[in-house]
Amino acid sequence: MCVIMQVILTDGDASTLTNMKANMEMNNLYIEDFQLVKESKNKVECKYLSWEEACESDLRDYQRDIVLGADIIYNPSCVPHLVRVLCMLLRGDDGRRESVNAATNGEIGDEVSGTTAAGGPVAYIATVIRNADTFNCFAKAAADAKLSVVDITSSAAVQFSSLHDLI
Repeated sequence: MCVIMQVILTDGDASTLTNMKANMEMNNLYIEDFQLVKESKNKVECKYLSWEEACESDLRDYQRDIVLGADIIYNPSCVPHLVRVLCMLLRGDDGRRESVNAATNGEIGDEVSGTTAAGGPVAYIATVIRNADTFNCFAKAAADAKLSVVDITSSAAVQFSSLHDLI
């Protein structure tokens, strides 16, 4: 069983962050005091993250093993920024870039292990291909950035009934 020590929910839109915080409250995951967040072993946080403006120092404190993205490949103009952020998040301690597993049509495969074979972080992106050109733009940008993209669509889906199953 995978034990999650920290979940960081991010978005670049203030109204989406407000909605995420409201959902956390409804699921009894809201933590009012930031000091409590720092001291808590299991924590869930909402943070603003603009792909266009993100830099290494912004992401340094994100202790990441798994990066999950849902429906984030939607606009070709955002793809270079997304890939740049993924590169920063997936850079292992030795500076190497790791892998992105692209699950299309909403499926995430059972290869979810939390790290790559080399022990670094891994990203899982669930998406519906609404526009093949946009998805191909992502695949090309990821390949150009030397990210390993593996389509795990045909794998068995992992199902969680709630966030509490993860933490």
